[in-house]
Amino acid sequence: MSDYNGLRPGQVLADASVADFISSLGLGIARAQQALDTNSIEQLDAFIQPIPGLGGKTLIEMGFSPAFYHYQHADISCSMNLHLRVEESTGVDFGINGAYNNAETSNDDSDSSSSSSSSGSRSETRNREASLQITAQSAGEVRINDNRVALSGADLESRLASLVDGLAGNADISAVAFERSETPINPTTDASPQQVIVSPNAVAFRAFGYAGGVIRIASNSDTTFVANPDTSLSVSRSNSVTNYARKVKTAFEDAGFEVTHWAPGEAIHEVLFDIDRNHIRADQRDALQETAQMLARAGIPFRLVGHADAPASPGYNLQLSQRRVDEVKRQLIANGVDRAQITSAVGEGEAAANPGGAEGVPHDQAHRRVQILLAIDLLVIEGADGQVISGVEPDRRDHSEPASNGWIHTFDANDMSGVNGKQVSAEGRSWTLSGSAVDGHAADSPPAFAKNLANSINADAGSQISASAGGAVCNLARKSDPVQLHLISVSSRDLRITSSESITISEQFANSSSERETTRRTGNSTVAFGATLDVRHAKQFELDVTGNSSISARLVSIPAPPEFLDTIRSYLGS
Repeated sequence: MSDYNGLRPGQVLADASVADFISSLGLGIARAQQALDTNSIEQLDAFIQPIPGLGGKTLIEMGFSPAFYHYQHADISCSMNLHLRVEESTGVDFGINGAYNNAETSNDDSDSSSSSSSSGSRSETRNREASLQITAQSAGEVRINDNRVALSGADLESRLASLVDGLAGNADISAVAFERSETPINPTTDASPQQVIVSPNAVAFRAFGYAGGVIRIASNSDTTFVANPDTSLSVSRSNSVTNYARKVKTAFEDAGFEVTHWAPGEAIHEVLFDIDRNHIRADQRDALQETAQMLARAGIPFRLVGHADAPASPGYNLQLSQRRVDEVKRQLIANGVDRAQITSAVGEGEAAANPGGAEGVPHDQAHRRVQILLAIDLLVIEGADGQVISGVEPDRRDHSEPASNGWIHTFDANDMSGVNGKQVSAEGRSWTLSGSAVDGHAADSPPAFAKNLANSINADAGSQISASAGGAVCNLARKSDPVQLHLISVSSRDLRITSSESITISEQFANSSSERETTRRTGNSTVAFGATLDVRHAKQFELDVTGNSSISARLVSIPAPPEFLDTIRSYLGS
């Protein structure tokens, strides 16, 4: 059978051989005619046989002749019904199977010991930390194995500094950091607040040998700045606020003032630190105190950002940078800065020193620092040649109209005159201020007043306050307030700390250790997967042909041909 899929009806009908069917009907008529003629000829034998009852005459002689028949007309009719059905189907069978066989045995062994010998095993040395605690009353020494570090100095700060330096000099100690816990003392004074500033844990002394002020540049707009009755400077706008601040700076410099411009995001001061230290160095203290007193006077907000250089771990550097920030914040507050001025104080670790996290980056002093950053353009004006600052305009010293330009702070030149004999009081005790020359500090200088006050407080047996002088600041703490020291070591040696009774060992170094891990596995593991895919496509054709046919014929009898009869008679007559 042909593939009927897609064939038109006429094409299917042609394939059904209808013409052959009709032809066979026509041939049937022809074969019937032939049979009739044969029958007529075969009757001739009967017509030529003498019939005794008829006198021996034949039927031919008696005038009879065989009959012949002829299909005069035939009608053939045919009707057909064709029904074709095509069925098509597709089947897909997919199979997957897997098998896993594990014939494994394992042995995991681990042990630890104080020995570092562990051939064929993994050895690891960790950073170890120990802690100890001192107070203002602590004395004696700290011993790390056989190495001794003595506390020396007249006050807490000097003894703390000597202890930190001595511990950091030990070959087994990698870093020393400390944290303070201070109880607020809240001292008071009858001295001028322009000369003596008190804060919860400090008394600061300050003297400026020149008059000055701070100008806030918040708008790029035409402004006339009046510094005193003789100085009025009109500065026209520029193309940006920062460039306008530069124009104002130039105008004041041309008028004979010393000017410092601090742009937004620019550090107005940086405090530098030694490696692994958060203790403020002596060479950094005076500049920090001067900046702190300027910030306290100006009352402007700022933020602190701490940094560390790269060699230590990122986690350690993050903690170290935060300790540095905390120490700078403490000193700023001790010098009269309001806590509310400090908008944030965050240590960022080694992010600036090693942004790519590379290994082997060396120590770098430039990154061991704390930055003091402003959010606005400021100009610090100093009347270095005796200029006065008075009658300033625009006057924004009440911090009004923060979006406008103007003076936000002024201060007069001052010294420490009148401070001698004034009192500082705390917790029911009072001490007289003195500017006598001491420890190399000039008479009536701010550091001399700070040092003399510390000596007076420490000499007061009835007081529970401990005092430490640092530059122009006298720091105050209760004698029982603890300072916690953290010692970091990467040494593999066993370290043990001992101390005098007044020094508390909070945490010993963990013993050096090695870890050995051995894992043995034997056996075989096999994994097998199998997959089968069977796709079947089938077409089924079913053709039904039904119909009927009929033949309508008209048959007539015709006499035998005369020539035929004459031939018969001649034959019989001979």
